[in-house]
Parts: sequence; C-alpha cells; structure tokens
Amino acid sequence: MNIECDTISSPVLSAIFQRRAIRAFEPVEIPASTRDLLLQSARQAPSSCNTQPYRLYWVQSQTERSVVARLCLSQNPAQTASALVIAVADIGSLSSTSRLQLAWMRQSGFPENKIREYERTARLGRIIFMPGPLNLFGRLKEALFRLLHILMTIGMPPITRNDMFKWAGKSTALACQNLMTAAEVVGLNTCPMEGFDGQRLARYLGLSQKCEEIVMVIAIGKKSFDYTAQPQWRRPIEATVTVL
Repeated sequence: MNIECDTISSPVLSAIFQRRAIRAFEPVEIPASTRDLLLQSARQAPSSCNTQPYRLYWVQSQTERSVVARLCLSQNPAQTASALVIAVADIGSLSSTSRLQLAWMRQSGFPENKIREYERTARLGRIIFMPGPLNLFGRLKEALFRLLHILMTIGMPPITRNDMFKWAGKSTALACQNLMTAAEVVGLNTCPMEGFDGQRLARYLGLSQKCEEIVMVIAIGKKSFDYTAQPQWRRPIEATVTVL
C-alpha cells in the first residue's frame, strides 16, 4: 500500500508524509509567535495520566546555540539551525503538575467530588511511581505486583529510576513529534538528534541528575537551498504492521 504525498489534501497529513530530517539550514529568524505555536503544539501531546513529565528548552540566541551545538558534537544541523530544542524527561515534576491541575480544576469550577477523585488518583500515582531510597520501595512494588499478577491481569509499574526515565521518555517523545509535525505545517524543517554529550549538556542546563534526563535535541530552521534530501525509504507495511 503506497500513498503519495501530493494526493493528500490535509496539511497535517501532508506534513507527516513529507517531513525529513534536514541536515543543513538557512539562517532565518523564527518569530516569537511561531516559536510559541510550536511549543504549544508540543504541549498538546498525550502523556501518561496527563502528568506531562518533561521540560523543553528553546535555545535561540547565537551564543547559547553555539555552546549547545558544540555539545551536540558540532553536527551540521545543530550548527546551522535557527533554534534548538532540548527535550528533557522530568520525573521530579509529578507533585507540582498535580498541584497545578488541582488549581486549574478549582478555578474551572469542577465539582468537589471530581476534585477529590483526582486528588486520590494523583496521590496513588505518586506512591506507585515512587522508587524510594536505594530503590527499596521499588523492589517491594515488584514483589507485590508479581504476586497480584498470579491472581489477575495487571500491568507492572516503573520499578527503578531507570524505569521511570523510560516511562517519562515516551511522553517526551510524543511531545517532540507534535513539535516537529507543527514545524513542518508552518513551513519550517527539523532534525531530531540523539548525538550529544548528555553529561556536559545536562550540566550546562543545570539539570538534576536525579530527576532529569535529556531525551533528544531538535534542530529547527529552514532547509538550505543547497541541501537535497535523500529519497525516503520505509520498510514495506507488511513487514511493520500486523493486523489481528
């Protein structure tokens, strides 16, 4: 099954099909209104229990971009981009996020029973996701959920801090995809990068080693006139998709 981009009338679907990882950009300025639109688009992505466990750093000034580009191993997309977005999984934000949502629910006039229900759910979620000192609570959770699994169909929550980062990384990646699709719709191009010195970049941003981990850096700009994207290849759909 092949779908040609020029047969798609929806601008969003067209953006999804024509998006490429661009490795050379023209020096253009991204207006603040466009920047805000892209970041708001990222925030609309779904996340587990609406926890939104991520932070986005928009790197705009030439000085800051030069530093970050060097920490991205001086890759050409990072050096020529008009802006860089550093996407960070943040597992320390659960409490503050639930407090903000509670405040929003109260301001929005939610019934008191719905507010209490959310408070209970958020408190339970924080307990379930808490690894505890030396991951002792995580091991207790693992034993408990393995026991419950014998009796019923049940999922396994994150056990270790690495499990937590893996969990938060999924929501972070969804936000990144939203941002890249929105950029394509408004006529900009992107290149997601996993090549960076994570330790030095985290230190440069002042991130908490305990709670924050960089997932990717996205270069954003306008494709260089001299750059020719390679033809895109994807595995045949039958090699990727199983319909049950």
